[in-house]
Amino acid sequence: MIKIIVDSTCDLPTELLEKYEIKVMPLNIMLNGVEYRDKVDIQIDEVYSEMKKGVVPKTSQIYPAEIYNTFTEYAKRAYDFIYLAFSSALSGTHNLAKMIEEELKDKGQIVKMTVVDSKSGSLGTGLIALQAAKLAAKGVEYPKILEQIDFMVKHIEHIFSISDLSWLVKGGRLNKIIGKTGSMLNVRPILDVQNGKMRVIGAVRGKRGALNRLVEMVGERIKAFPDQTVGISHADDLSTAQELAEMLKEKTGIADFFIEKIGCVLGAHLGIGGVGVFFFNEKPSLYQK
Repeated sequence: MIKIIVDSTCDLPTELLEKYEIKVMPLNIMLNGVEYRDKVDIQIDEVYSEMKKGVVPKTSQIYPAEIYNTFTEYAKRAYDFIYLAFSSALSGTHNLAKMIEEELKDKGQIVKMTVVDSKSGSLGTGLIALQAAKLAAKGVEYPKILEQIDFMVKHIEHIFSISDLSWLVKGGRLNKIIGKTGSMLNVRPILDVQNGKMRVIGAVRGKRGALNRLVEMVGERIKAFPDQTVGISHADDLSTAQELAEMLKEKTGIADFFIEKIGCVLGAHLGIGGVGVFFFNEKPSLYQK
């Protein structure tokens, strides 16, 4: 039996995690001096509620014991497993998990175990994990699943916009003067992810301009594989996510979406009001709808 493991940044809906028995390991959130396990001790809405009061959360990687115990438990049950980790460019979790993988292999664990850098976050990681879990459920062999994952990591797209630059300033990720000027001018940056790293690829004025630009970019990048399930995530702004989905349906013909909130960890980095689109720019050969 092959199991898929992710961390709490994957943002997959609970019903899909349960249906495909995808194990989730929590990163950690620090609020008001208290540390919580993401989506275990604290939920997304609680974090956003504190952020609306001006509290800036801090985040940290998964506890080593959480990874070690999960890996050893699966090994004892004779489960082969694959852990799709949050981008190593954004968190130390992947490298930590890789060390634990090597330690267990050195101790003679005979199950197949692989830690993979998803080079993604949010529904980017989630879509890859979901496809891997569907393949495992259909009985696809372990090496073939790894081959498909490698392809998906190289072809997953993240395109998103942030509505409030003040959160990047508060988190020390944007110069205060640039952030203040951008907010005054209602400038919204457009970002994507390349090789696991977030990068700003443009900026537009206003919400409508940002949504139009997202739709335009998705249309350009999804041409080779329009018939897929597209993920839309949002930072406590469901109405904008739904508006974006309708625009994508109208202008690109994409018909299959799921919409989910951006989780605590990425929400803490990006702030309230962001929205993103996640999809593959080429079709994996064993893609499951």
